[in-house]
Amino acid sequence: MKPSGSLGGITRSKRGQALIVVLALAGGLGIGALMSVAMHQRASTTAAQVSLTPSSNVIGAPLTRQTTPPLTGLVDQNGQTVSLADEKGHVVLLAFMDPLCVNLCPILGRDIVAVEQALPKTIKPVLLIVSVMPDRTAADVKDFIKTNLTTQWDPGWHWLLGPDASLKITWLQWGEPLEPPKTNYLDVIDPQGYVRVVYPAPLFVSDVVHAITVVSTE
Repeated sequence: MKPSGSLGGITRSKRGQALIVVLALAGGLGIGALMSVAMHQRASTTAAQVSLTPSSNVIGAPLTRQTTPPLTGLVDQNGQTVSLADEKGHVVLLAFMDPLCVNLCPILGRDIVAVEQALPKTIKPVLLIVSVMPDRTAADVKDFIKTNLTTQWDPGWHWLLGPDASLKITWLQWGEPLEPPKTNYLDVIDPQGYVRVVYPAPLFVSDVVHAITVVSTE
């Protein structure tokens, strides 16, 4: 009788263990389902925040009009004299970069390409880049483009290289310290010539596209 009772005990034990496993699995699936729903809702909320609201990296109040310092007396990679005042009526993207930079400058350069490609075809901002180091050349700019950009910027961009005295004045007027100049920020300037928002690299492309679209259609 004892062996039979032991066998029955083992059988009941196995059934009990099986029941516990089934309940555990069911509970686990239930918790997993709840976690999946919660994570999906959280992911959906996060995605909506990224696409609909400015990122926390925006400097200053988004799209607030700020007086634009002058930008004159500078010559681009083609030897053309460029003035910010000449671009009134267009959205201007302004960046301070070094063509010999190998850190954030290439990232910002590629992000600008992504912004241009994501914009509506009817919106074509003018891209101005101010060198943050003296004695840079058109060859340096050409090498930067060749090395770092698989897709070039839209035609009409200017990389302002000098003269050195004008560069230093520009750095001061735009709040760029002389040693070393602050780099890798993108200013969005509206068609009326006001700085509307400033983004640090790497860019939140959807934020920048949204800002450009808004200021170009006001």
